[in-house]
Amino acid sequence: MAMRRTRALLGLGLALGLTSVNTLAYWTDEAQLTSGTIQSGSLDLLIDGELSGQGGAVTRTALSASSLIPGESFAFTVPVQRRANTAGFGLSATATSAGGLASHLRWSVFEGTAGTQTTNANGLRSASCTGTSVSTGVALGSTGQSVIGGTNPVVNLGGATFSKTLCIQVSLPSTASNAAQSTSATTTFSLTASQLL
Repeated sequence: MAMRRTRALLGLGLALGLTSVNTLAYWTDEAQLTSGTIQSGSLDLLIDGELSGQGGAVTRTALSASSLIPGESFAFTVPVQRRANTAGFGLSATATSAGGLASHLRWSVFEGTAGTQTTNANGLRSASCTGTSVSTGVALGSTGQSVIGGTNPVVNLGGATFSKTLCIQVSLPSTASNAAQSTSATTTFSLTASQLL
């Protein structure tokens, strides 16, 4: 009987001990913090104020020349911009050309503007570009050739710079063969804007 009593007291003590651990109390509090809206920015390349948003194409029929003969050149001013409140970028470009005249033409790009078209005493027309040369005398074909960036300088539109002008010059060298006669070409410039870090 004494053994039963001892067991009962031990069991009661154990039960009371467990319940006393469970009755310990402490205070808690919780709070949540929710952020405001976090929104990404954008990068937007414009050509002559057009093509707002991602991607797109623009055609400039003014970038053309007719009755081009060996020794002549034409130059065209092309404004490029970045939309306000968008990320600054470095501009690079490749170009392709198609048609029978394509392999005979030479293309140059400047960070600048087109000069005035002049005609010499022999009737040859020429126009040059002012500014900084980016690429000179590039022959184009069906495979894209770098005309801005790559091994050529990149045109930067970062910080407070939102607009620059490019001058694109096309020439038919005086060494062009007879195969260039009565042919034509169209050229596509693919511009890529890459965020400046």
